[in-house]
Amino acid sequence: MRIAIMGSGGVGAYVGARLQAAGEDVSFIARGAHLQALQKSGLRIECPSNALHLERVTATDDPAHIGPVDLLIFAVKLWDTEAAARAMAPLVGPQTRVVTLQNGIDSVGLILGALPGARVLGGVIYVSAVIERPGVIRSPGGMNRIVVDAAGGDPVIAAFCAACDRATALEAAAVDAIDIAIWEKFVTLAAIAGATSLLRARMGQIMGHPETRIFQRQLIDEGVAVGRAAGQLLRADLADDVMSRLTSLPGSFRSSMSEDLERGKPLELQWLSGRVHGLGLQHGVPTPAHSAAYRALVLYEHGTPA
Repeated sequence: MRIAIMGSGGVGAYVGARLQAAGEDVSFIARGAHLQALQKSGLRIECPSNALHLERVTATDDPAHIGPVDLLIFAVKLWDTEAAARAMAPLVGPQTRVVTLQNGIDSVGLILGALPGARVLGGVIYVSAVIERPGVIRSPGGMNRIVVDAAGGDPVIAAFCAACDRATALEAAAVDAIDIAIWEKFVTLAAIAGATSLLRARMGQIMGHPETRIFQRQLIDEGVAVGRAAGQLLRADLADDVMSRLTSLPGSFRSSMSEDLERGKPLELQWLSGRVHGLGLQHGVPTPAHSAAYRALVLYEHGTPA
């Protein structure tokens, strides 16, 4: 199966590296110093277990050099979605499946708006990974799961899930109710990103203090409340389950948005806490914690203010 990774940052490069190591034909779309490092020295995954070094990878900044693929994994930051979707047109043929692993709840619609007619399927990924330096991805471990739209038993999706399951430190499941999976990830990530970014803290610190633990739970509860107001049939124990999973994460864990904030990069703020804030206003649901996170960080959504 020919696979292309559109957005070879932390998450995209992690998934692509695991799939290539499992024997798949993977091409990486990247740019700048990261691209140069991939072309010169390959791709390295640094993590507490299952570290990986691919000495040779196929990497380019021009999708036309690759051409249509069987599966396109779309993993760019949300603020770059529309431009990246237009740029990926040479990768998309009549039989190409596009699986988006972006954050938030708007990805499929944004991609289709920029690339009408593409076969775009929703997905979510539970992997923490960032570019440590060009050509090197750092992951704390602890999460390595993908959930993707089964698309009625689509054979390409089935082959993708099988490839993930053959890979080391990666697994995948195809489900029919992908909207629920996307919303559960949205509730979880919006809360994690809001807390770790606003508090400038790691998950162990947040969950270890009674006041910040309450704040973390409040963010989760608000996400669940706006989801239900928007018509999503979120399960009754979702908030408790998310809190339990956060407790089990490595103490050093934090969101990629908090990493971006620290490095002065653009943030996915408007699609996470900002989206919860907006849905709260739309449906008449109070969201004081997410609204505070959004308003406190909004000056940084395009990077560190000049």
